[in-house]
Amino acid sequence: MGSVLQETTTGRPLWGVDLRMLTGTAADDDRFSVLQADELERAADADTFRRNPLTRVRATGLLAKPWWLPVLEGLDPYTQTVDSLRKVVLAPEAVAAFPYDWRLSVAYNGAVLARTARAHLTRWRDQVASRSEWRAAGERQPRLVFAAHSMGGLVVRAAMEQDPELAADTRAVVTVGTPFLGSAKTVLTLNLLCAGARPRWLLRQVQAMAATLPGVHDLLPGYRCLDIGLDIARLTPSDVARFGGDRDLAARSLDEHTRRWEQPFAMPGHRAVVGEAQATVQTLAELPQAIVVGRRHAFDVGDDGELVRDPASGVPARRDTRGDGTVHLPSAQAGITAVTYVFGQHGTLMRHDEVLRQIRNITLERASGARMADSNKAGAGLETPYLGGSVGQPLTLHVTGLLNPAGVSLTVRSATSGRLGHPLTLRRDIDRPDGAFASRFIPDAPDLYRVTLDTGADVPITQLILVTPPDA
Repeated sequence: MGSVLQETTTGRPLWGVDLRMLTGTAADDDRFSVLQADELERAADADTFRRNPLTRVRATGLLAKPWWLPVLEGLDPYTQTVDSLRKVVLAPEAVAAFPYDWRLSVAYNGAVLARTARAHLTRWRDQVASRSEWRAAGERQPRLVFAAHSMGGLVVRAAMEQDPELAADTRAVVTVGTPFLGSAKTVLTLNLLCAGARPRWLLRQVQAMAATLPGVHDLLPGYRCLDIGLDIARLTPSDVARFGGDRDLAARSLDEHTRRWEQPFAMPGHRAVVGEAQATVQTLAELPQAIVVGRRHAFDVGDDGELVRDPASGVPARRDTRGDGTVHLPSAQAGITAVTYVFGQHGTLMRHDEVLRQIRNITLERASGARMADSNKAGAGLETPYLGGSVGQPLTLHVTGLLNPAGVSLTVRSATSGRLGHPLTLRRDIDRPDGAFASRFIPDAPDLYRVTLDTGADVPITQLILVTPPDA
């Protein structure tokens, strides 16, 4: 959801510009319904783009301000990433931003990216060839480096599969929090009508939009994630339809997971930056009336493809892999040997100082200086309400992975005005078996709030929370 979307015929902004779209009190804003995919958009694939590109909605740029969605939570703009890269290349025009219509399928957007990247590389090679001082710096032909966040990593992979010459012209790919195996949170987004949370109008509109979008269904988990007692099953199209999604879109996405399992594709120079230590939904359980709840543990599968079970009871053995709050660790690092781990939340990773340093170093062909996860140190984690909150209602924030809160600060400020809230005090939550610390925050106005956890030992961890007026 990191690209600004606009209605082509009217020029009206549909996404990523007006925060009142999320904080309003009425359900009469029709932009969510305009964002629903029509029949042509639902069926669009790579061949569609080559034959007749879709034009009803267009992406006009990368997100320039913080944004938010229920379950998927906050997303920071990519301004710092682009600016950081433009400072270390020969000229700013060497860096090209790629906004895309994230509502559409990964395959469609992969075709768009392949053409866009090829045109960018050609322009840059021509520019280098025309500058004698640059030619003297070396004889190597310019090549591409991709820096991709979340779904963007899937789009890069699709572009290279569709255009093998693009892969040959690529020196490195950096993926940050990309769900290569999917994300269980996607199912919770499709199941929002069953959440029983507020504001109801926002959840209703987001669920109705998500249920039509190929891009959302392309993020469905392809691993065994549905806890059905003594077995853990993969999702089926019927499961997804029962939980609020679209059967046909789910079938296409899950078939793609199977294809990739059978025919893996390695991107050139691939390095993954992975968020760790954050409480992350990894598997799912179904309650009566097709209500889905997320579980913060995964299940291991042995080399023989069978579930690892407790020897005494035969029950599947649970393991908390954690992750970045949206993508669990195995999904973000699937099949990748060069991995850097950082403490951070999914939507704010692209403004994380360590992530920016890694991307710059890879661009400059320096050693990445990857910090591997220390199994003896859980690391700090931040948990916020993923359905947001309402004015005047207390919001509980949790901090995990700490022995004590000494020297630790937890602050809340407006992400739109910068107004700082009252200092927060951390106290042990006696109801949490993991020893987490908790604090309460009572918002006094509708807004997008930034929560920041600073331990003094690592780069601060941040997350965004949307607070809306009380339901009418």
